[in-house]
Amino acid sequence: MLLNYLYANFYEEASLLKQSQISRDKIQLFIREKRAPQPSYVIDANLGAVSFVSQATLSENYRFYPKTYPNWLNILRSEKLDTGDKAKEYFKQAYQAAGQSFFESKLGNDLLEEHPTLPDYLTPVHFNETWDHFLGGVFGVCTRENLPQGIFEKQLLVRFIDYMKQHHSPENISPLSKSRLQTAVSFLNKVEADFAPHEVPTTSRQRCINDVREQYRI
Repeated sequence: MLLNYLYANFYEEASLLKQSQISRDKIQLFIREKRAPQPSYVIDANLGAVSFVSQATLSENYRFYPKTYPNWLNILRSEKLDTGDKAKEYFKQAYQAAGQSFFESKLGNDLLEEHPTLPDYLTPVHFNETWDHFLGGVFGVCTRENLPQGIFEKQLLVRFIDYMKQHHSPENISPLSKSRLQTAVSFLNKVEADFAPHEVPTTSRQRCINDVREQYRI
């Protein structure tokens, strides 16, 4: 089931290279220069291969990248992000723009009414950690887009939902707060990855979507 999930939601490296018309050496250069993320999944497998003509045990290494990885490579080209510092600055500006747009929306205003200090986590330290996780391939695992907007939304919604769980029990939550919690959960469901089957129980998808829907009946 893991490989089914990965092939359905990611590019294996050979497919990525073909899709992006780029060499493996170039991808590795971008990764070393901290301009592009590492693969989100690396699978080392010992395979038993049986066919009409042979039987063998093979060692294979598979690297899987998000389906939006070519989008980031296109940004590197189009914006001429030829150093790690330039790539980081572009990401920062896009991340901050995503935050501004979100807090100007109705949903953003609703969430701030429930949790006025919600943006307080958006510090330089937090951003540097976010950039490091992006480069490490983390957000390819836990978001659908693996791009600044989706990453911002995922982080913020998880924090909001965790806050609501801490401050509103299923028995005592008001109808308005429950409606806002439901909207946040639905939004998170759109931006957060499904995760591989063996990962789900330990993820924010389980804690902030599956469990909340069951506990709050939303």
